Amino acid sequence: MRHYSPTSLYELTSPHGRWFIKKINQSATLYTTNLGSRLRFIAKDVNNLTVNVLDNRNPLSPSQIYAWRIDGNQWHRELASHRSWQIKCGPATHLIEIITAGNTDLDRVWNGNEGFAITSVDISQGELTCASPVPVIDFIGDSITAGCWVAGRNASTDYRPESNYAGTAVDLLHVTDVRIAYSAGGVLRQATGGVPTANHFLTNLDVTTPWQVNTPDLVVINLGVNDRRFSLAQFNASYDHFLSLVTNLFPSTPILPMIPFSQTFAESIRSLTKKHTLPLIETRGWCSSFTDGLHPDQSGTTESGYRLAEKLSNWLK
Repeated sequence: MRHYSPTSLYELTSPHGRWFIKKINQSATLYTTNLGSRLRFIAKDVNNLTVNVLDNRNPLSPSQIYAWRIDGNQWHRELASHRSWQIKCGPATHLIEIITAGNTDLDRVWNGNEGFAITSVDISQGELTCASPVPVIDFIGDSITAGCWVAGRNASTDYRPESNYAGTAVDLLHVTDVRIAYSAGGVLRQATGGVPTANHFLTNLDVTTPWQVNTPDLVVINLGVNDRRFSLAQFNASYDHFLSLVTNLFPSTPILPMIPFSQTFAESIRSLTKKHTLPLIETRGWCSSFTDGLHPDQSGTTESGYRLAEKLSNWLK
């Protein structure tokens, strides 16, 4: 039996994304506050792999959920409340991907240690190694980018970061991603789970942990829909400031703002994107079906993912 600690898992995973080492109940965990955070690694001659996690939800929430797949095939979903699950790999070499796939707005991810927490991965034989590098896309957004409400109206259970528009585009482009997205968040509106506005959640992993900004190949921004309760002048000032922040953080990376699928603040986003001399992704007519009138359902988000992949393919080297 070979035991991979949180530190070992962090070291073999690239990109590190929004994962970090955090102590919970005096024990180290591989921790993230982001729905849609992904781990990628190679299992070589590993017949059986066991993933151990904390049941780290808010007491009033349903179980958090993880998803996993082998070699880009079908995703399988697992309840964190079971605390562990097994992946049967078989002989030879396989790409293993694990993604944080369900939580709720009640989980105090930012200031209550109720994010996703992996305690170890154990294998019966063989070894785990780093996966070959592929292009990386950072997606900055809200619940739509995180993957909420794709399969229905049940929190956690019906979330699908693995197959929402971002997940779909990633698969079509044969790349990986870093999801920087929180439910209800915006440039003016604070997100749920104690998460602050986008200018703060972009540069921090939780209330006490700064993020060491990565070096992606592309940055995609899909924000604005949750700011519709604020005035146009407030939005213009805050979105302008946010674009300045992003361009300063990623000075050598193409940055592509999107118009929200709802077309909220479309004219402002067009104008401010032009001011910052950034390319713009127009989305009118991309999404034809929704779970609740705002969040795309699986059909709508898949359609949008195909359209986004077509746009992003022009920017990947």
